[in-house]
Amino acid sequence: MRKYLSIIVGIVVIAIGIIIFRLLNISESETPGKAPDNTISIQAQTVRLSDLPYVIEATGTLEAKEKIELYSEVQGILLHSETAFKIGNTFSKGQNLISIDNREHLAQIKSSRSDLINQMAIMLPDMELDYPQAYKKWEAYLKNLDINAITPKLPNHTTNEEKLFVSGKNIYKTYYTIKNLEERLSKYYIRAPFSGIVTESNVNTGTLVRSGQKLGEFIDDSIFELQLSIPASENRFLKKGTEVNIKSIDGSQSFTGYISRVNGKIEQSTQTVSIIVTLRDRRLKDGQYLKAQITGSDIANAFSISNNLILEGNTIYVIENNALALQPIEIVNHLGDNALVKGLENGMVIVTQTIANAYPGMPVKIAN
Repeated sequence: MRKYLSIIVGIVVIAIGIIIFRLLNISESETPGKAPDNTISIQAQTVRLSDLPYVIEATGTLEAKEKIELYSEVQGILLHSETAFKIGNTFSKGQNLISIDNREHLAQIKSSRSDLINQMAIMLPDMELDYPQAYKKWEAYLKNLDINAITPKLPNHTTNEEKLFVSGKNIYKTYYTIKNLEERLSKYYIRAPFSGIVTESNVNTGTLVRSGQKLGEFIDDSIFELQLSIPASENRFLKKGTEVNIKSIDGSQSFTGYISRVNGKIEQSTQTVSIIVTLRDRRLKDGQYLKAQITGSDIANAFSISNNLILEGNTIYVIENNALALQPIEIVNHLGDNALVKGLENGMVIVTQTIANAYPGMPVKIAN
């Protein structure tokens, strides 16, 4: 009996000890401690105002300043040339671009010159009788006529009667028919009006070229023009001769140009002004897309910040008394991912990172 009683007492003592131990742990965990620190660390920057340049950014498509589309005014077979009229081939000014077979046309010219010689030969005997004072100059002209050479200018008439006499023999009509054919003869050869490169070719050697057919395109690859549309409000910066910094879209290439022309009309629908920037660089290509920066006068007491920091209502977060506060700003100029702003003061500390769930009065501290 006593043995069982001792066992029961032991169990009771152990149970009481366990209860007391748990109560002590609970009391320790509920002991009031230090409040958790909700202050977050953020990146910040001290404002230092300065005079910063006003920059206008725009993009446009490059075009060759000198560009011609070639069309044939005559018909014939395209002849072989030392340098083929093909894409990528370059030609110097005055060099032959295209040659078209002119033998048929040349024969027609010689036939007309022969008609003129015959008409004058028939006219001269009558002229010697009626207008002996004019006979010698017309006789000398006839002797100098060569069926294979350019037809020389007709002698000037000294009297109205002489003019009517010569006209009655169809001399003037035949002469101007020949001059028209001689002028057309030059259309069988197309020479480069400037040094450049072929950018489009629609013909092959030995094929028939028809009158009015487009032969291709030829450009001067040394000078280009970039047309930009600038807001009319920034028109004060658009002056001829202003230097313009140009970059390729990927930023891998840089060029320098200047404003050569400014449109005197504002585009009504977009309220923009078109300007033309001239560039000289062999690296440029017709049709290339480029980005331009035009630098204007300096903006006094300005500061550059990231566009990501600007909140609705043109405000940004600053740090005052270790807490966030809203500061109104005035955006003066956008430049890429940044903006030039006014409305800040020297010594202000602005937040330079975006903060999730930020609010005015939120406690913060500046990260080292």
